[in-house]
Amino acid sequence: MHTPKISRRAFVRLALLGGIGAGAIYIERQTADIGLLNFLRWSIRGQLQRLKPPSIVGLAMCASYHDDLLSSLRYLWNASEMPSVDGKNILLKLNMLDVVEEDMGTTHPKIVAAVLDLLAELGAGSIVVGDGSFFRRDTYAVAKSCGVVDVVDSHGVPFIDLNYDELVQVKVRDGWIRKSSSLWLPRHVTEADIIISMPKLKTHHWAGVTLSLKNLLGVIPGSRYGWAKNFIHINGINATILGLYESLPPVLSIVDGIVGMEGNGPLFGKPVQHGLLAMGKDPLAVDIICAQLMGFSIDSIPHLSGAAFAGIGQAQKIETRGVSPDQLQKHYAAPPTV
Repeated sequence: MHTPKISRRAFVRLALLGGIGAGAIYIERQTADIGLLNFLRWSIRGQLQRLKPPSIVGLAMCASYHDDLLSSLRYLWNASEMPSVDGKNILLKLNMLDVVEEDMGTTHPKIVAAVLDLLAELGAGSIVVGDGSFFRRDTYAVAKSCGVVDVVDSHGVPFIDLNYDELVQVKVRDGWIRKSSSLWLPRHVTEADIIISMPKLKTHHWAGVTLSLKNLLGVIPGSRYGWAKNFIHINGINATILGLYESLPPVLSIVDGIVGMEGNGPLFGKPVQHGLLAMGKDPLAVDIICAQLMGFSIDSIPHLSGAAFAGIGQAQKIETRGVSPDQLQKHYAAPPTV
């Protein structure tokens, strides 16, 4: 009996079709939670970032909170080409999880004071300072204990516990928040023209690091979503970080890394005398540089690698100004896996 033979050309065609089919099945499985259209749209947007100019991240070395922080911040603001805040409504979103020793748990009050002084110089309009702690139900008590309330009072600026602010319903954007078309957010968040995210430089046992983007989760109100803001964990912490960022007013970054935290962050780690201040108008770029200065690659931080893939900010081309990154490089102990 004659056994039919397949031609080389036909074999190549079948192999290609098989490869395409296998690839399609793989993509379908990988995108089951986010949707194929979202996957393709984010992928294209991420590639288009390669065509855009570099984002600028300003870096300064400050050995102590007793240094001239205002001068350093003023330099970084100009070097980073930050936008005008003249007459704008500004929310300073601090990191007020809880008070721990050695200045490593919360945004330091001296940084807050220096930023308020700088914003006054720049002609900012209405300014409020706030956060909504995951760990403590009374964020004002945290701010009082660490000295932030004394600072804002002396500057005539209110502190808002974002867990209990009046709520406004906001439409979510870009497909990251599943099973919901809207979020309830604090009124002072929705009314801000600009949010300045001011995190501590810390490791985090769920997100890898606490930096500008992760710090934004504190605007999710506990009064609506409970403790520890269960909505975040139901939706997924990394997707929630990105979906929240895209649903907020423009966000700028000022990172307090003078004393950082390594290991079992964001609360029970060990202090790192880092001496770093970082600033920029692209939170993703700022966070990538800060993570690298902690010794972490972007691939080890899912919300940063996800943002880079989806083009949420510039990850391909980042220009640093100020102190050379080589002078600020550390190697933080990673958080424990959970």
